[in-house]
Amino acid sequence: MSKESTPATAARREKSTQAPAHALRLLEMVRKASEARLAKQAPSQTDKPQAPHAVIIGGGIAGLVAARDLRQSGHEVTVLEATDSFGGCLRTTEVAGLKIDAGAESFALRQGTVANYLDELDLAGEIAKTSGQSAWLIQGAEEEILAHPMPATSLMGIPADVRTDEVRNIIGRAATVRAAADLITPMSKKWATEKLSVAEVVRSRMGQAVLDQLVAPVINGVYSTDPARISIDAAAPGLRQAMQDTGSLAKAVARLQASAPAGSRVAGLNGGMYTMVETLVRQLKEDHAALVRNSPVTAISYDAQAEVPYTVTTLGEQITADRVIIATPAAQALELINPLLDEPARIGSESTANAIALAILVVDKPELDDAPRGSGVLVAKQAPLTAKALTHSSAKWPWLANEAGPGTHVLRLSFGRIGEQDDLVESGDDQQLIDLAIKDASKILGVQLHQDDVLGSAVSRFSDMVPLQGEAAVERRKQLETALADFDGLAVVGAWISGTGLARVIGQARRAVAISAR
Repeated sequence: MSKESTPATAARREKSTQAPAHALRLLEMVRKASEARLAKQAPSQTDKPQAPHAVIIGGGIAGLVAARDLRQSGHEVTVLEATDSFGGCLRTTEVAGLKIDAGAESFALRQGTVANYLDELDLAGEIAKTSGQSAWLIQGAEEEILAHPMPATSLMGIPADVRTDEVRNIIGRAATVRAAADLITPMSKKWATEKLSVAEVVRSRMGQAVLDQLVAPVINGVYSTDPARISIDAAAPGLRQAMQDTGSLAKAVARLQASAPAGSRVAGLNGGMYTMVETLVRQLKEDHAALVRNSPVTAISYDAQAEVPYTVTTLGEQITADRVIIATPAAQALELINPLLDEPARIGSESTANAIALAILVVDKPELDDAPRGSGVLVAKQAPLTAKALTHSSAKWPWLANEAGPGTHVLRLSFGRIGEQDDLVESGDDQQLIDLAIKDASKILGVQLHQDDVLGSAVSRFSDMVPLQGEAAVERRKQLETALADFDGLAVVGAWISGTGLARVIGQARRAVAISAR
């Protein structure tokens, strides 16, 4: 005789089936609308043809941006998101009663791409400036910890003036002399056109110490990868030309920084960057787009001769579409694209280890009111710490400090680097990661934190991070463009195509779905 279900068990079972059931109801509505659209497009009908239907696979920021642009250009739009939430790398969580970004928390102001888009969303008035607090750098070996303010006018850690005390204290006098050689060493003409990584440029012009002790911690902390894996053009657009014009890496950095003084290179949103996702979702729903969570797509088929050429399969339902936009991470995207291609044209998946984790701590520690390490800290790889960076979020964002109140602080520590295995990050053990975050935060901030100081914590994990653009990524993008040339109305968007950063993701998504791109 079987046991009867307890109320708690029944509630869990009901919750586990509720999400896909709701998704199926929405998909049924979309399918019926597609059938009605096809009927009205039949040649025997005299009715006005229905709007073309676009299906967006993936509800991250790239997918939502593409969906909004397509809806505004007159398409009927369906967004199919495999998980329970929209936003992708823009995430939010509630810790100790505070709403905190659990993914990207800022955007670059350079070129105005994101700021202009936020203006389109009527969010310009919610753009939040940073506090202007400086960033710091942690060095050290064995158990020794050395903390220094980062050079105020640096770009990706590259100093605009190598002769300052800030630079000398970090890299030492001899390395400063080597770095200053950049000012008198002729610029090779080959550098105007050849492929260059950030590492190659910095090592050649300023030496290994600047690369290891200033630039690598920034690249590792911000992009979770090695400077040798990132193209100088992708990481710092305009820097190569400025180097040619000025004859110096330091002078080139100074030129680029002239229009972006310290403290004004990034911004966020009041209430957190997830406000952007919430606004996009709300506007799409108000504009009658269909947004379906918990709806993983398992296949796409294409018939060039059909009136509506694409069929998308999800949860056993088939949805027809005039256009399909794939806005998923690389592995999932290629699983959908490769079956459409002949064997020789199929594209290999990225196999580089790329698990990244973010540990969020809300602590009751009045000693941190003075922000002893500014807005945050980057950690040199040789330092005796596991975390690669710490953001003192309540010191960086005045709106968050106001919500937290005096004595309460929000700390975000990031772990893991692209291309490197990290057993702790990949283990999925959240409590062990939080315990380590508390220990590392104590060392980084120079203020002892205890378990009793922690009001709440959370862990956010990412398994699909990408560097800006390595040579392999560039080659794969070219391969993809060639492969998709024969599929009218099929496009791929997202960070693995555009490179890391909201500006790149938004710009590429909008270009991909522009009417002129059809």
